[in-house]
Amino acid sequence: MKVLAVIFSVTILAANLFASETLLPQRVLYVGHRASDFEPFLKTHFAKAASVSLDGFKPSQAKDFDVVLLDWPQGIFPHGASDGSPLGKREDWDKPTVLLGSAGLNLAIVWKLKGGSGCTCLAPVAYNLRDHEIFKSPIPIDINATTNIPTPETFAPELKTPTIPVIPLVDGIRQYHSVINDYARGWSTHYYEFADMPEVEVFSGGINEQTPRSAAFWRQGNLLHFGFEQSPTQLNNVGRAMLINAIVYISHFTEDRPIDITPSIFGAEKIAVSRDRAKNHFSRFPKEVPDLFSPATLAAFNWHDDSVAQAWFAAARPWLHPNLKNLLEIDTEAKSLGVPFDAPEFLPKTIAALRDEKTKAIAEILLARYVFQPLGTDAGADEWAKWWQENSPYVFYSELGCYRWYIDPLAKKRGIPTKDLRGSARADVALTK
Repeated sequence: MKVLAVIFSVTILAANLFASETLLPQRVLYVGHRASDFEPFLKTHFAKAASVSLDGFKPSQAKDFDVVLLDWPQGIFPHGASDGSPLGKREDWDKPTVLLGSAGLNLAIVWKLKGGSGCTCLAPVAYNLRDHEIFKSPIPIDINATTNIPTPETFAPELKTPTIPVIPLVDGIRQYHSVINDYARGWSTHYYEFADMPEVEVFSGGINEQTPRSAAFWRQGNLLHFGFEQSPTQLNNVGRAMLINAIVYISHFTEDRPIDITPSIFGAEKIAVSRDRAKNHFSRFPKEVPDLFSPATLAAFNWHDDSVAQAWFAAARPWLHPNLKNLLEIDTEAKSLGVPFDAPEFLPKTIAALRDEKTKAIAEILLARYVFQPLGTDAGADEWAKWWQENSPYVFYSELGCYRWYIDPLAKKRGIPTKDLRGSARADVALTK
């Protein structure tokens, strides 16, 4: 009865807030196949709302709107879409956007964004909600008004508690052990390898079939992922409040953008896995190991013996990088300089190595290999030193971004070190005042 009372009180609170006659100022355009579910809802809450089909949408139609909601199911490829995306080219799209359900996966594949790794296994149940302002306005959501459910079997290896607190986003759930199969599945993103990227912030996870560390509700640049598949007609008051808050929150991110280039494991090209994922394959997926490492690398140790493999990996990890075939092998050039390529001191030490004839050639190779958009082969030590002086506060390393160092353009534009420009601080100035 206590659980029912908590859910009832949250529902009443949200219902009272929905009763407000004041429309929110955002102008919202829904793009997708469920206009009858979304457009009436949006018109009830926002100053302007309209819809257009996925096939009929042209990026120019978003000009007079503040936020676009993209509803792009798996298996549907809009006609005439540039680079496979209905939004056009990644570099041309500047509109704050909410990605509904599998739109996060589809756009990640064609634009090489975060979000291209995960599973279509997200239930309409939020888990691990962060203390974030997105739950505070314009509709306050009590993230502590949770329901305890048995820890999902797939979460048990990482969570050692018999129950976990969750917030259901639909009403009438009868069995939490089967909730994933009882409702349309959303897209759950395995975010944990890029949670520290400057333009990424995670608001909540959700019940899914793989890991408690997946993200269901999160942002990258001007894109906000609402991974739950349910429409406003299916969501309960809390779920609808989350969607409204998502639209309002992302509307303030007109300057921020996704930064690094992250090919998806579901894309056409072979990608190099991160070292953290590669490590687990020796014990969990041994048959896939030859697909991750170069033959010469595997010949150097007994990778069939997990204890031997783990010991080798621990020693080799600082120097493992993808070769031209995106298979992991030892970076002999980085190892010869003695500086791991993902270490904070890598760039200044490698740039300094340009001034020594004994290490100049190796330093040039490493800078070309690990810096996204490097200066080029004609640049010398002075040019690189100037580059480092101008950009050092704004660089960051991304393993899933093809093992590269990137410049954070928003941090550089504002003159704020990228380590200090995180989360809502990356919103437009008006939001941060």
